[in-house]
Amino acid sequence: MNPTLTIAALTIQEAIRRRLLLAFISITVVIVGLSAWGFGRLSHTHSLTSGESNLAVPQALILFMFMFSFVLALSASAIASPSISSEIESGVLMTIVTRPIRRAEVLIGKWLGLAALLAAYAAGVCALEFAVVRWASGFLPPSPVLAGVCLFGEGVLLLTLSLFLSTRMPVIAAGVIAVAVFGAGWLAGVVGTLGATLNIAALRTIGQVGRLLLPTDGLWHAVIYYLQPPSLIAEHLTGGREGNAFYSQGAPSWPYLLWVACWFLIVLTAAVASFARREL
Repeated sequence: MNPTLTIAALTIQEAIRRRLLLAFISITVVIVGLSAWGFGRLSHTHSLTSGESNLAVPQALILFMFMFSFVLALSASAIASPSISSEIESGVLMTIVTRPIRRAEVLIGKWLGLAALLAAYAAGVCALEFAVVRWASGFLPPSPVLAGVCLFGEGVLLLTLSLFLSTRMPVIAAGVIAVAVFGAGWLAGVVGTLGATLNIAALRTIGQVGRLLLPTDGLWHAVIYYLQPPSLIAEHLTGGREGNAFYSQGAPSWPYLLWVACWFLIVLTAAVASFARREL
């Protein structure tokens, strides 16, 4: 078997053995169960008209998916930050790289294994949550597949960044920094939205720069856009509430998606180069 694929398979087995994924899956099941109860009550309450309920359900779904985006970010950081640094400290990698396996194959293999786990988790979360919302309220997002792909993209970007940090930092430092950077990127997006609403150029620039330095917030707004029904977009436009942090005016542009791909390749290449120069 190809050494890269072998490392990927071993990485998946190790992640499952550590039972970390089981903890995140348990949390997800609890959240989905609560959302089923909440969407059922929201859809059948007598205090809202049918029109208000049709607007409230997709807004509530966006909030729940925002929670899942943070769970996905924590999952990406938790499984990637110890993947290199902990095995260097334990001496495991010393026995691997002395064999005819290149360091680049080790790192790419680990990335493939972790990305596969993240893809399965993101797909399961989206399918389960969308099915629950459909069952409880009858609402289905207009582009559920694209929303799931963008949510997975968020996780992959943070996974790649965490893997890069893991080649140079201890486990805890790599994990904390990755999550902190993710939170800072989201906060920069909120500041940018506030700047656009108040027409403050400096704040708007912060949001734009933040989405370039770490594109996770840009992908999160793509998730929002693909979850929004036309009625919710029209309500925001007519109501003059474009500055809502949980509202997106449009799909991500192709130049921005091209930059996201370039950002990913730059960080992954940096991780390969950093690991190649790391003393074991």
